[in-house]
Amino acid sequence: MKVCMAKFNPNESLECHINATLNVMKSLKSSFQWISKLISDDIWELLFYSVLLHDIGKCASGFQKSGAQGKNWGYRHEILSAPFTQFLNYPDSERKLIALSILTHHRCLYDVPVPTRNEEFVWNTYIEKVNDLLENAEYIQEVLYPKVPYWEIYIFGKRLRKFHLVDDWHERIKDYDFDETIMWYEHNWKRYKEELIFLKGLLNACDHLSSAGERSIRLLPSISETLRLRIQKSLRPLQRRANQTLNNLILRAPTGYGKTEAALLWADANALKKGEKISNRIFYILPYKSSINAMYERMLEYFKSAELIGILHSSSSYYLYTSNLEYKRLSSLYRKIFSPLKVTTPFQIMKAFFGVGFFEMMLCELSNSLLIFDEIHAYEPNIIGIILAMLEMLKKYEIKVLLMSATLPDFMEDFFVEILNPEELKISREESNIFNRHRVKIVDGAIDDVIYEFAEKFKSENLNPALIACNTVDRAVDVYNKLKDCGYNVMLLHSRFTYGDREEKEKMLRNNLRSFDFVVATQVVEVSLDISFETILTEPAPFDALIQRFGRVNRHGWIKRKISDVYILTAGSEKDRYVYEPYNVVEHSLKILEELNGQELKESEIPELVSQAYSGVSEKLSEKIREYKEIALELFESLQPLKRSESEKQFYNMFQGLEVVPQRFVDKVYELIRSGKGIEVNKYLVPIPYWKFSAVKRALGDVFRYDGRIKNMVCVLKYSHEVGLLDEIDEEAKNLAS
Repeated sequence: MKVCMAKFNPNESLECHINATLNVMKSLKSSFQWISKLISDDIWELLFYSVLLHDIGKCASGFQKSGAQGKNWGYRHEILSAPFTQFLNYPDSERKLIALSILTHHRCLYDVPVPTRNEEFVWNTYIEKVNDLLENAEYIQEVLYPKVPYWEIYIFGKRLRKFHLVDDWHERIKDYDFDETIMWYEHNWKRYKEELIFLKGLLNACDHLSSAGERSIRLLPSISETLRLRIQKSLRPLQRRANQTLNNLILRAPTGYGKTEAALLWADANALKKGEKISNRIFYILPYKSSINAMYERMLEYFKSAELIGILHSSSSYYLYTSNLEYKRLSSLYRKIFSPLKVTTPFQIMKAFFGVGFFEMMLCELSNSLLIFDEIHAYEPNIIGIILAMLEMLKKYEIKVLLMSATLPDFMEDFFVEILNPEELKISREESNIFNRHRVKIVDGAIDDVIYEFAEKFKSENLNPALIACNTVDRAVDVYNKLKDCGYNVMLLHSRFTYGDREEKEKMLRNNLRSFDFVVATQVVEVSLDISFETILTEPAPFDALIQRFGRVNRHGWIKRKISDVYILTAGSEKDRYVYEPYNVVEHSLKILEELNGQELKESEIPELVSQAYSGVSEKLSEKIREYKEIALELFESLQPLKRSESEKQFYNMFQGLEVVPQRFVDKVYELIRSGKGIEVNKYLVPIPYWKFSAVKRALGDVFRYDGRIKNMVCVLKYSHEVGLLDEIDEEAKNLAS
């Protein structure tokens, strides 16, 4: 009798693969005990038989021969696996649920060529493949089937006795009615939506992890114990209160207070424990890649293991690669139910609600999870609306949520209060004002009018390194060139550098900030780096954005009670109206700051001042938030499990910008791909939002093209390591491209 393999090179027998997959299931069942309460008491039984049968179709001789030769068989093994569900002693609806989870554990339902009797060729092909399967019937009957009782006892501690291979099972496999199963799905998916989501999602989790060589999910050790070892001083009052709050929470505190630790202590208090370890998944959600990377490193310092802390954003694989971590293994595991704490963007979580990828697995992981939204103020109203819809949908999964911000306007907070009914923690005015670090100084005019004067002033008063914050890339490049021409040591930082250059610049700032007289930057500096400048000259912006910019100045000055001046210009450029909409928030913010001119900016007053800045537009923005929330809710509620979602493309159009390769780097990129170093292509990608892509095309014509050799968009715009990608045609590159 021949042993049937589930995997080849290295070989893994089918019974070994089933056993490995059941190990993962046992780990999930032990840790995620809330799932049976959320879904049904027998969900784990149904999952057990899904795991047991999901790959049995691989016993087909054609699959075995092709796999041994390293070839693709050309037929879907899950089609041969699903008919075995007819031998389960369950009601028909539960057999259908198991069959559907098996049919779709690799592909969406209508991407699997399910055989139908109405198409003679398709049905005859199915019968032919069943005959292939029956060539190894002895292995199924004499090896796999006798192991079922032992596997049942291993997982449940008792016999279930629900699977019986009847004497004529060979013939009944050939008679399975796939049409009836598909018809049942179409009529019943709404009624059984949660069962379908969790059965498929958990089967994917078990199968993917076992195939990756893992036998269990990871659990987080006690957070409070971990932090106690790391934090030598006693907890602050707000941190202690967060650790005692057993509810959704809004937490307000100034920079430097220790909000991150407070959030982790809240998570520890609200987590479900398995012994001393935490069963829930924790998602620490931030808006920007650079702040996610920094938080990931911080969490690694706390918990010491890259298996415990995951990172998810659009270029996290490249980040792991440049960090000398096991990027292939880890970036794969982080997209599965594996690491207990993930630092991520909200867009990675939104994928589940737009039906992107294995969205059912993400929804399973989100059940009973703890979501920490740091810098919640940083999102546009449309994103806030989508986040609110997402939280509304997740309420049935018994999540808990912590929102953190020092600058969230009241009208936005009201939306979250309505959904979450949270408790609110904020420090006293007296304690808050301990963290005062800035004095407001208003400067009449635009940056072009005063840049030389202030450059000389900052240099003569020993206020370097100073931050020059601009609202647009064009303005930043212009200011950079002017300062450089004067002989100052200047760095330029904005969003239109390649990822490789951006990484180098940020590393240089972290390690050698004091060597620069000035850093000229756009909004990317607002949250990207934990560095501290002596002062700032900034173009006008919304009050909350300015607070973030001020946060890069004198970051730890509260320790020595040091107050630094922050200079705000009264005029920006015409293009600012496209950056900040509605623009009158900028005007209201300037009026507030003009009243504070020459005064110390009190941390205790910032939340109220932010709300004042938005008071004139709160109704308009609220309407926009409600509109996006309702659109998103309607979209999310229509999401069908097991199917390819029509909203998947919509997700990428809404949130994913383009990444282009400047023509000057195309040959390097091609060589990297040819030499098997495709991951390093990220060094040469420049992110461009769709609106910018369209604007450049309108202004300059056909400067973008798709290059099939490197499978990426290429642009013939000028690029330099010094100033980044410019809105100017690179004639030399254009000639090379043609």
